[in-house]
Amino acid sequence: MNAPSRAPLLLACLAGLVAWRLLAAWHGNVELYADEAQYWIWSLEPDWGYYSKPPMVAWAIWLSRTLFGDTEMGIRAISALLYPLTAWVLFMLVRRLFKTHPQRDDMAFWSALTFATLPMVALGSWLITTDAVLLLFWCLALYFTVVALDTERWRDWLLLGVTLGFGLLSKYSMVFYGLGLIAYLLLTPDRRALLRTPKSWAAAVLALVLLTPNLIWNARHQFVSLRHTAEISQLDHDLLHLEAMLEFVLGQFLVFGPILFAGLLLLVMRYRSWLDDPRLRLLAAFSLAPLVAFSALSLLSRAFANWAAFAYVGGAALIAAAWIIQPSQTGNGQRSGSHRPWLIAALLVNLVIGAVMYHLRDITSALDIQLTRKTDPYGRVTGYRALGHAVAQRLQAHPEARLLSNDRKLYALLRYYARPWSDRARFLNPGQSLDNHFALTADLRDSPDGAFLLVSLGLNQHQLATWFRQVTPQAPIRLTLYPDYQPEYQVWLLHGYRSP
Repeated sequence: MNAPSRAPLLLACLAGLVAWRLLAAWHGNVELYADEAQYWIWSLEPDWGYYSKPPMVAWAIWLSRTLFGDTEMGIRAISALLYPLTAWVLFMLVRRLFKTHPQRDDMAFWSALTFATLPMVALGSWLITTDAVLLLFWCLALYFTVVALDTERWRDWLLLGVTLGFGLLSKYSMVFYGLGLIAYLLLTPDRRALLRTPKSWAAAVLALVLLTPNLIWNARHQFVSLRHTAEISQLDHDLLHLEAMLEFVLGQFLVFGPILFAGLLLLVMRYRSWLDDPRLRLLAAFSLAPLVAFSALSLLSRAFANWAAFAYVGGAALIAAAWIIQPSQTGNGQRSGSHRPWLIAALLVNLVIGAVMYHLRDITSALDIQLTRKTDPYGRVTGYRALGHAVAQRLQAHPEARLLSNDRKLYALLRYYARPWSDRARFLNPGQSLDNHFALTADLRDSPDGAFLLVSLGLNQHQLATWFRQVTPQAPIRLTLYPDYQPEYQVWLLHGYRSP
């Protein structure tokens, strides 16, 4: 008799997670990060490319704020839906991959739930980032890879090409999917014939065709996105950074969860446990190969802990499936039952980490602990709502002036929270460096006439006098945010810009 499907239970769990995260987000009322505000600005003018990223995140925000409103929650709502959708695709992927295994639904259920409760997913569901869309298309690409290998139908190979193309339009790191495929082919000699079939090459060509509009956009804008992607790796700096590599590896315990990442390391050491199973081997190739690559990158230059996030799509399924398939052992080598208790413990620990992310302010308030900017995980984004309100009042008092800022993050946040019209905001870039999106699209030199209201933390009147004929200091904007942080923003009314 077939076991009952776990799909209804999974849907109920995912719905519960979505409801919790949305209610916690509404209660937490966390302000936008600077990158989120920048992506929001991009979404105002949908295009095929932007300075530092391909366009999918901007398109997603456009859809989200159209459906759910132009608030912080409305902008981020798409993330809260994309991650459970990715978990559902992972459920279908594991069901297909292990279709002949008697515990396939069990493995699929725990794989999806493991992914949905990862710390990186818990945080990502509260924000809108490129990973929200990238991970969905990475998971879809894995799914269609499994299906195409199984059916060898043209339709499935072309669907793989579509998901790869959309993944590249989400984030250029989708190219690491190719690294996973190479690792899989190296580990699976009987699959190397794929390199000689027109179907696999058609999928690659289709992915490139879908990316072509972004490549054309880059060609028209000095290839800024591709240059930026190369520059942030810092491979031209001094090599061999052991501390950076250690920081990256330790960061994975938080990104994936402490028990899960420890379990993944044990699987790496006990490679025979997955190398002899072609299904586990496929999942391992697409998770371990990117992790090894980014570990090497962190040694040679730098790599942030979340850069390898897509590796944990396959990683979640690899851990869950391996722990269900393979019995645990005692110290004398005797089998002692399933790893399932460890899997449940890992999920509970990750849920606790997510709860701390969402409710730390409530917890510290109940314990009568006062957070500082350093101890509040959202301290870096606190205060811009109040600053934007104050700046909006200043702009109303000077209707002839346009907003001006010389800092990318501050410019983006003020564009959202002060809400000047796009033609009433300019970016001060005296060094004429093309190092951010606003230097590309809102440089003051392109529209220098008239009055400007400059908001800044790091300029003085002497500097401004070299760039403007008339510099009139205004009352600064002081914010009291934390006991250890009361920023004071300088404000000037400026006329007569003269380009250096």
